[in-house]
Amino acid sequence: PMKLTSKHYSNQIFKKASFCNGGLAEWWTKKTFKRCDFDNCDFTDIMARGCRFIGCVFKRGKLQHFYMGSTTLVMPRKTVYRNCTFERVKLRNFGIADFFDCSFINCDFRSAFIAASFTRCSFIGEISGCVFCGPQYKGGYYINWLNYWISNKGRLHYVDFTKATLIDVAFRGGVDLSTTKFPIDYETD
Repeated sequence: PMKLTSKHYSNQIFKKASFCNGGLAEWWTKKTFKRCDFDNCDFTDIMARGCRFIGCVFKRGKLQHFYMGSTTLVMPRKTVYRNCTFERVKLRNFGIADFFDCSFINCDFRSAFIAASFTRCSFIGEISGCVFCGPQYKGGYYINWLNYWISNKGRLHYVDFTKATLIDVAFRGGVDLSTTKFPIDYETD
């Protein structure tokens, strides 16, 4: 496995890299990645805590066991993704992460988005079997009041689903859909 010991990475290409630590959790704390390409990489058991991903591309690879968003313990800091592209990846564990200006292209979600928030993001391709939860959903997900407080609680702000096919997708817990664009044939309840 590849160990990332530095705090800052720019303009790096990681191709078929395995970051997994043989079944043990690997914490990435306050790491910053700018304009990095992750092509067919294995993120199994990586926990991004207070990290920044800016202009990165995640293509194929194993992300279904990547804990994309965790907070730092002291002076809580969320993991943030800005201007990132996710293409053909399985995404399951979003945690407390904020996504700004990101594109999700032909990704496999089958997850509940509880504490993750999306601002000016676009979803392209089939999205099936997932739930977007809003601020009224607590359901034991948040470990403590601080995690609830720091989270944007499932905010969808100017999210574009017009190029997506939504199958068995639900919006619960008071998600504000007033700025969300849906496919022409999609009906929200």
